[in-house]
Amino acid sequence: MPAPTVAPYVPTNAQTFGDPASPTTATASTTAQPATDKPKSKEHQAGDFDAGGQLKLPSGPDETGKFATYNWIAVDAKGTYYVAPSVTANFLAPIAVHHPDMLMDGESPKMFGGFRAYLEAKLPKLPAMPGVPKNDTEIGLGLTFGYMHDGAMLLSDKDYPLFLGSFHPGFKGELITKVKLSSLVDFSLVPAWVVQGGETDSHAAVQVPMSLILKLGDLIQTAADLGVFTGDHYHFSGDAGGRIYAGGSLTVKIGPIQAHAGLGVASLLTGGLYPTIGDSVYVDLNVKYVK
Repeated sequence: MPAPTVAPYVPTNAQTFGDPASPTTATASTTAQPATDKPKSKEHQAGDFDAGGQLKLPSGPDETGKFATYNWIAVDAKGTYYVAPSVTANFLAPIAVHHPDMLMDGESPKMFGGFRAYLEAKLPKLPAMPGVPKNDTEIGLGLTFGYMHDGAMLLSDKDYPLFLGSFHPGFKGELITKVKLSSLVDFSLVPAWVVQGGETDSHAAVQVPMSLILKLGDLIQTAADLGVFTGDHYHFSGDAGGRIYAGGSLTVKIGPIQAHAGLGVASLLTGGLYPTIGDSVYVDLNVKYVK
């Protein structure tokens, strides 16, 4: 009589080591891997866009030459389209929604300042350099074509919207630099050269805006702003139109809405556009949709 066949014992929790085809091996390696990846903040991709407007309350003169905040009210309509994550096409149309009908010199300011269309392209993130954390330096170029009133391209975004004369084409080239000084602090410097046609002669100037930015998480940031703007034909004196603005701002992002508020003086130099420093106080509010 043949002996009964006995099935070999197989443990219920058996594991197979070294066999890549084994399900238990795959399960063991999957569960052993620690989940260290953290979700990253959303970065702009090709096809994204931002759109909004900036309300500006700069100090400027009335018909009698007296400076006050509400003599001029300006709105800048803005839009940004992301051609690529590091390349943007931008548009800006400044509008003086409230201004004096006539100035003391007999000039009549205009409401629509014209437009500026500009392209910004940044290089890929750079490798680490001495004193600069890796992948935290931005360098790029900005090219702007404008068609604006006489001399309007020489104004900063802190100045009152003085739109006089006829429209003339203009060009601006700028170097975009942004360095991360620490995990919370960034420094931005954007020197630019501006040239624009004029009624009798062309205009040329240098503009150097800079900012020290403190980021308080992904939703809040503050900034200290300083800008050196020459007058026509590179004159730095206040009497010749030179200005040095200084101020601060707060930016808050709530969902797809980004809100910005700033306060400062449009010029620390007196003469020219501003008889005194107190005459150049500005307030700006900016709200835009960020996709």
